[in-house]
Amino acid sequence: MKAAFIRTHGDPEVIEVGEQPYPTLKAGEVILKVHATGLNRLELYSRAGTRGTKLPDESMPHILGGECSGEIVEIGMGVSHLSVGQRVVVNPHCGKQILGTTRAGSNAEYVASCAENVIPIPDSLSFEQAAGLPTVYLPTWGIIIREGQLQKSETAVVLSSSSGVGTAAIQIIKGVVGADCIAVTSSEEKIGKSLALGADHAINYKTENIKERILEITNGKGADLVVDSTGALFFEDAYASLARGGRFGICGVTAGYQSQIHLGQLFSKQLKLFGTFMGSMEELKNIVHEASKGNISTHIHKLIGLEELKDAHEEMEKSEHFGKFIVSIN
Repeated sequence: MKAAFIRTHGDPEVIEVGEQPYPTLKAGEVILKVHATGLNRLELYSRAGTRGTKLPDESMPHILGGECSGEIVEIGMGVSHLSVGQRVVVNPHCGKQILGTTRAGSNAEYVASCAENVIPIPDSLSFEQAAGLPTVYLPTWGIIIREGQLQKSETAVVLSSSSGVGTAAIQIIKGVVGADCIAVTSSEEKIGKSLALGADHAINYKTENIKERILEITNGKGADLVVDSTGALFFEDAYASLARGGRFGICGVTAGYQSQIHLGQLFSKQLKLFGTFMGSMEELKNIVHEASKGNISTHIHKLIGLEELKDAHEEMEKSEHFGKFIVSIN
């Protein structure tokens, strides 16, 4: 079968497109004919072998790719809730393994996945839209809905609004909750796109002070919720901008692991600081439902083929994108 894979870790140039073996069907798993996959930061780390993703030589060649959508073509023993021919989306976190990181991934014509991580999608939802939902919407849903419990009367801040998580957060805040949304990004072009996506206000962190602008926009109150997938880069200013009773949710550290926290503000303002990592399959069902109603969507930066994956890795590393790269397979 045709696939995008690596023989060794390295820069985007190590990505090859060619023939790889058809996956082996195991009990409790299904095999999908892949139609589309979403590109995420984790795949960049997996390709490079950084942040704990380095694989032993005997695991090479290794097929990249995590979240995906497609049609079920084979069902393993013990699987009773799915059937051949169903249109489905896959949460890439398969038990203790992750598609494209610790087991063969979805940048291929076929992929094997744990059946428990697969759910049907309606005909009204395209494969391209479905493929981009799990990795950015699950942790974002956890921050905004499950842990942050954002209310319609409140204000939420989205750090790095041009990222996949950022574009998902704007849409949950506006399309599901209906709260006010402040987007934080790096250029006037991305500010325009964030506002077009639904954000009520936008801040250019390269030319404006994040804390001062948030306080100005909220008339001195501060933010009720911050959605952060970047880590250290904006943490101190964004944390200081929280209103009394504010919540700060972290689901990534793409721009640094370590920062300082003002403990006095934590208890005196009764703040809540928490992290989310993906989410439950029930939450993914809710996300698919909201997407099928048109309340949220995968904001596609580019729709590409396997042969363009190398260029997409390079562009994502430069943070030049707005939204998601979706790879069309079949």
